[in-house]
Amino acid sequence: MTDQQQFRELFATACGQERAPYPFQQRLALDPWPDVMIAPTGLGKTAAVTLAWAFKRLKEDEATPRRLVWCLPMRTLVEQTAQEAESWMKRLADAWRSKGRKAPPAVHKLLGGDVDKDWVLDPTREAILIGTQDMLISRALMRGYGMSRFRWPIDFALLHTDSLWVFDEVQLMGAGLATSAQLEAFRRRDGRFFGLPARSLWVSATLDPAWLATVDFRKQVVEPLVYRWNDGAAAEPEKLTAILDAKKSVRKIESVASGNDEGKKLAAYAKTVASEILERHNKANPTLVIVNRIARAQAIFDALLKAGWESEVILLHSRFRQKERAAIVNKVREMQPSDGLIVISTQAVEAGVDISARLLITELAPWSSLVQRFGRCNRQGEFGTGANGASAEICWIDAVDDEKAARPYALVELQAAREELCKLAEASPRGLAPAASGPQARHVIRRKDFEELFDTDADLMGFDVDIAPYVRDAEDTDVRLFWRELPKKQKEPDDALVETSKKTNKPVREELCPASISAVNAWLKKDRNGNRAFRFDILATGEKSRRWLPVSGRNSRRIKPGDVLMIAADLGGYDERRGFYPQSTDTVPVVDVGAAQVKEPDEGQDDDPWSRKDKAVGLSDHLVHVRDAARALCEAVGLAEPCRSAVIRAAAWHDVGKAHEQFQLRAIWADGDPERPLAKATKWRRTWTADDDAPPPRPYFRHELASALAFLAQHDGEPNADLVAYLIAAHHGKVRMGIRSLPGEKAPDDKDALFVRGVWAGDVLEKVRAGEEISAATRLSLDVMRLGETPEGRPSWGARTLALLAEYGPFKLAFLETLVRLADWKASEDEQKGEASS
Repeated sequence: MTDQQQFRELFATACGQERAPYPFQQRLALDPWPDVMIAPTGLGKTAAVTLAWAFKRLKEDEATPRRLVWCLPMRTLVEQTAQEAESWMKRLADAWRSKGRKAPPAVHKLLGGDVDKDWVLDPTREAILIGTQDMLISRALMRGYGMSRFRWPIDFALLHTDSLWVFDEVQLMGAGLATSAQLEAFRRRDGRFFGLPARSLWVSATLDPAWLATVDFRKQVVEPLVYRWNDGAAAEPEKLTAILDAKKSVRKIESVASGNDEGKKLAAYAKTVASEILERHNKANPTLVIVNRIARAQAIFDALLKAGWESEVILLHSRFRQKERAAIVNKVREMQPSDGLIVISTQAVEAGVDISARLLITELAPWSSLVQRFGRCNRQGEFGTGANGASAEICWIDAVDDEKAARPYALVELQAAREELCKLAEASPRGLAPAASGPQARHVIRRKDFEELFDTDADLMGFDVDIAPYVRDAEDTDVRLFWRELPKKQKEPDDALVETSKKTNKPVREELCPASISAVNAWLKKDRNGNRAFRFDILATGEKSRRWLPVSGRNSRRIKPGDVLMIAADLGGYDERRGFYPQSTDTVPVVDVGAAQVKEPDEGQDDDPWSRKDKAVGLSDHLVHVRDAARALCEAVGLAEPCRSAVIRAAAWHDVGKAHEQFQLRAIWADGDPERPLAKATKWRRTWTADDDAPPPRPYFRHELASALAFLAQHDGEPNADLVAYLIAAHHGKVRMGIRSLPGEKAPDDKDALFVRGVWAGDVLEKVRAGEEISAATRLSLDVMRLGETPEGRPSWGARTLALLAEYGPFKLAFLETLVRLADWKASEDEQKGEASS
């Protein structure tokens, strides 16, 4: 069969029906990847890209990356796209097996409260990643929201290597659009490395390629390659004709007060809008109301309930726990043309929720957003005179008179949209004007800013550079909340909650609720007694290495984007029908997570979870196992010299520092265990008493730093020695670009001696063998942590790592350190299964 015939067969199999792909879908599979694809909503953009990627991967196309990354502006889009992709891959299982794969690509979701981590474990497998722009772009900037900071480099590396990024509904991306273009420009400037492709594709019904012309993108991509659905004068599908010609009248709702979100003004506004809804609503057809702010949506919902419409009103926005949100979204998606539901929503319904209402009432919004909203009215042309009741109608509310009322949009955008609306009497999609301009970014990330993010060390207060302006162009960004039954009162108002080894407070996806930072801060100010809201402390050490610090009360700590906060259920703040609702003081029902409860706690600076295992492993054996796993991984990804040797050698040395007495006194030896030194132990010592014979523990001890220092002590000045030392030190993500002491570190008795991360100058490591590699008994020097050169004239650690970043670039350097870390993970798991190399 020809490639064209093969794709038609694959397309029909995946879609579960005998339907030939549209010409633009077929072109995407058979021709080179474009930069931009423009196709109307409802014509199958998602299927076009996903199935073209699958076809090209099955054909072993070298220009098609292993990972397909769908970056979407809303979580509703993520949920819908994931369901479709899973069904397509399931139907294509036989096709993948016929090519020697064990299974079709797995579909992984990355959105607030639902972040699948398994996709990173095997970078050689095809995978489909589908996530929100908050989760994905933050990871692409080395500041992943809602994840351990120590894993940032791994996600960063794999998302920038061997990955095809697809940005959909770009008109909703805000600042994320400019950032996506800049990141593509940075990758193109650095060029393809290790033979692994990476590229981006922007898709939309309203996209103008000029929107991508950021300062660096236009230098790298002078003329973007654009595919359009009707290139080549393709015949218009009948389905599309029905969508483009769907009739809907347009009229303005007069005499509505300003949409101010404060107190009585908000209540008056909501009451007026509710009256308009009830006057125009037809009980035989659905009504959709879209407003620009959640507080307004909740107020209108309450006003409708007071009017007695409780059983027919649904509130949908982004501030629900996954448990309640899933039930609401399913109910909205199942809505039929004959249902008399009233749905109150925000921008969350602009894309990703495939619904159609007879009556749409919307606040004034930017023109590109209004076009999306209009598509939720009479979507398929099912409403009209004599069909399913009354004709379709769009009513718009003009309650904007200043910048404050215009939020979250700019007043100038709404003024431009108002001018367009005043010209309209009817809004069939074919007759709507295109968007004059795309999302406007106040902040555009430059290469220098981007490279500075490669350093993942937090400041001494645990804070980081705020990347929110590059992720989403909004005045407010999100945190995640979950509620738990906590003690009514601690000994002191600002006491921390300390986890035990048998219990962790780490949440699961079903109980996480997104909320804006400003709203959470305003709400928590009312918790004057403190100890009702907590954030995990990454700097805790010793017996309190897994503790949660209060973020409310007199000793509150600054909240940053992506934080996960634990809230006492009796503080309130959530309603199952309204979502995050600071006005509520009722005790919040705690989600019963049952068997889904997370077993692994959050990881702090002093934790070493990969060293606590069910089966003890000797250090020399472990070093050989990881070296062999690294060699196999380098072979699988086609890594060339000299990087290949550097990765393998770093793997052989990565845990040499576990020979340090500080590690061995923590690892408890048991009968039947291998001889010391151990790399993995079944029991882990967390407490000490004055009667102990062992030396006291040093907070924040990092064995990987000791490993790197031992390597430099014996091999400094050799070719690639700095790269090997960096890869050794970075294999837990805790010692990377800089070396500095942390608050609470224990100092040696010699006040002039250097110390950092639990390592003291002059510490001695015993001899360790890793196959043909031998680390001799070594006295450790910390001269590399000084500013300037060492007494031997060698560069400082900071100078070495900055030189490596300049030589390799952030993408390549992060990928190399990821290979060492993944080899360590793979070998560690194989050891526990009894499958490690002998």
